[in-house]
Amino acid sequence: QSYDAAFIEMYKDVGNLDKTFDFAELAVQVGDLEGAIAALERMLIIDPNLPTVRMQLGVLYMQLESYAMAYAYLVEVRDHDQVPADVKQEAENLIGQIDAVTSAHKLTATVLAGARYQTNANSGPLTNQILLFGEESILADQYTEKSDSDFSVTGQFQYVYDFEAEPVVTFDAGLSVYANRQDDQNQLDTRLIELTAGPRFEFSPSVRNFQEIKPYLLVSDLVMDDNDMFRDLGGGFSVSSRQAWNLDARYVERDYDDSSQAGLEGPRTRLTFGNTFAVSDQISGSLAVTAFDENTEDNWAAYREYSISTTLQRIFESPIPDAIQPWTGSLTLGFSDKGYQAANPSIDPDKVREDNTLRASISLTIPFWLNTALITTVGYTEVDSNLPNYANENWFTSVSTM
Repeated sequence: QSYDAAFIEMYKDVGNLDKTFDFAELAVQVGDLEGAIAALERMLIIDPNLPTVRMQLGVLYMQLESYAMAYAYLVEVRDHDQVPADVKQEAENLIGQIDAVTSAHKLTATVLAGARYQTNANSGPLTNQILLFGEESILADQYTEKSDSDFSVTGQFQYVYDFEAEPVVTFDAGLSVYANRQDDQNQLDTRLIELTAGPRFEFSPSVRNFQEIKPYLLVSDLVMDDNDMFRDLGGGFSVSSRQAWNLDARYVERDYDDSSQAGLEGPRTRLTFGNTFAVSDQISGSLAVTAFDENTEDNWAAYREYSISTTLQRIFESPIPDAIQPWTGSLTLGFSDKGYQAANPSIDPDKVREDNTLRASISLTIPFWLNTALITTVGYTEVDSNLPNYANENWFTSVSTM
């Protein structure tokens, strides 16, 4: 009602700058940015010497992602002789944001560091009664279920170069790093590096929808307990749309450094389909289905795995007064079925291994600054195998800073 009344007052007295400015402020509050811009630009026609109005126009055009117009107005504010120094600095800061947004080069990073406790860090069997060459045997206690804690760091770094073409064409390079250090089970200390690079093509059949195609090359390297394990070399492609579905396929060749593990070398193929959807204004969900084929030279180590997982996220108001961002709670459930190609003669020459794995976790993300958050997680994993050597369960909890 105030917005409509202000419009009528402005219409009756077009030359009154105060009434026009009042309408522009109300237009911004109700989300009519275009109406506010039209009113403010009309003020400049009446009186061009209004740097405050030019400042507000620069901010509004930024919100509409019309960066060229925003830049023009903000430069005029920065270079105006009668503008206070603090306003000039604010305009300069906004110009820097525009330069970053419109730059052909973009670099983003996410770093996660935290501590975790696991009841079965080494995925040891539930009992020490196992099979060896098809006969019942007793496993040494050092290899059974062991609890442990560790500290880990994960980093995701993404570089994008925009060729500023139409349709959109960019070059994307991503670097993923992971490292952890166990308190006791040092044989599980891990360092993993993966690098992907390739072009990205974006097509827009309509304003509400676009498709994205991204072929890429991939190389990765794994180190455990300070020993080089293997490296992967391959590639893949992903296809996604604004409607929140994604299809990713990749193929790699794995090469082991230790000649005694040459039988584990071979190609790996993975196909993943995912979809995200809205349940309500506060709840969103995602579903992912994955098929994985590990083809090794030793058939007893080759397997196919099919998995499905779903995640529900709920956003709710922070109980902390004056919090900058809301909290997010997540529930994840997953199930996978793994079947091997042949029996392992050193375990049981007459029984081919089959595993079913259940995973569940809940987490809470608590933002405590604009780009920093605390994440707490509790989870459970259970592996049901037809061979007692591989049946295990694990509870874990972690606290991390992102």
